[in-house]
Amino acid sequence: MAILTFLRHTPRVTIPPTLTRSTTRSPLRLEIRYQLGALESAWDALVDQQNLSSPFLASWWINNAAEGTPALLCCFAGSELVGGAAFQIDTVGPRPFAVERVRCVGQGTLAPDHLDLIAQSDHATEVLDLVLGWLQRPGSRVVDLDGLAATGALAQSLSSHEIARMAAPWTKLPADSADYLAARAGQVRSTISRTRKRFVREGVYLRRVPTDDMPSALDRLAELHDSRWSEESSFLDGWKRFRAAAVAGAASESVIIHELVSAEGDVIATELDLLCGNSLAFYQAGRRTEREWRGSGSVLRADILQWACSQGFAEYDLLRGDESYKADWSDTKRQVVRCRMGVGPRGVSLIQAARAQHILRVGATRCEAMAKELISRGPLKSRHEVHSEQSD
Repeated sequence: MAILTFLRHTPRVTIPPTLTRSTTRSPLRLEIRYQLGALESAWDALVDQQNLSSPFLASWWINNAAEGTPALLCCFAGSELVGGAAFQIDTVGPRPFAVERVRCVGQGTLAPDHLDLIAQSDHATEVLDLVLGWLQRPGSRVVDLDGLAATGALAQSLSSHEIARMAAPWTKLPADSADYLAARAGQVRSTISRTRKRFVREGVYLRRVPTDDMPSALDRLAELHDSRWSEESSFLDGWKRFRAAAVAGAASESVIIHELVSAEGDVIATELDLLCGNSLAFYQAGRRTEREWRGSGSVLRADILQWACSQGFAEYDLLRGDESYKADWSDTKRQVVRCRMGVGPRGVSLIQAARAQHILRVGATRCEAMAKELISRGPLKSRHEVHSEQSD
């Protein structure tokens, strides 16, 4: 039987035998940590080994982005880290009936995706068993995992609990950025060309932010993002956690910011990207909204992709979302899913209540739409009025 050791004040529990590893292997040991600490390098090495590695699985993210209490599952074969998974824990439901909720680290405002467990290939089944066993351990809880890679082990194992699915656009990058731009729509190429020529005349230039200036660049990103999107985006609601993660990621060159700077030294557009393996992922951006700077976001992204191609990146990932602009920069899509299940009597009851509430909400929305449609057709006529019209 696999042994689970909870660090600090978390009680020790044991996974039921039906959820443990194969008996032909030596037992794996599972520790639940709040921080990776000395395991950071070994953890990140495992992230890089995954078929679809994600920046949101890296140590700089999971050590800083959690909302609530981090629960970092670390699976060991002897003293060697061979797998794990990262979650955050809080409570959900009315106070007298509140139950534990398990989510992915950063889930919600910060919207991480392409998430899964991590594991050495020869321990993948054992690690999955341990993670599922921990999620389904005795007690009541809601497991709500959003942003799972649809092809990943967790999403596949929890497929019967899938409640939502969303596309995540991405594209392969050629060695020559000219080939990439040539495949873009004519309007996109025209916007880039015209705006870039104007910016060259005006002395606008591209700047990659050095690590020591990252804190200031993050503040500029927040200001420009708020100026551009304001209440349309909830990103800044999680700013404190994201900023801490981004500073940590910048130290390992996993987080980079490029800026377009005017001749006067003012930043007019900024984009923050995440590096993981040979992939560059677009995460957040902001720009000035004055008419004179229209097209600056497109020029900045084109310049970034030119740099990415020159550095040998194999793909540009725009992460999940159906925003129309993403189609201008991508050729294909991956799927990310949300899986939600109740564990234990109170967890199951809470999920059932949420489903019932959702059904009622959908029904009310449909009734409202039908009422509006009927009203738009004009005043309702009585049966007598209809009969009189038909007799004329």
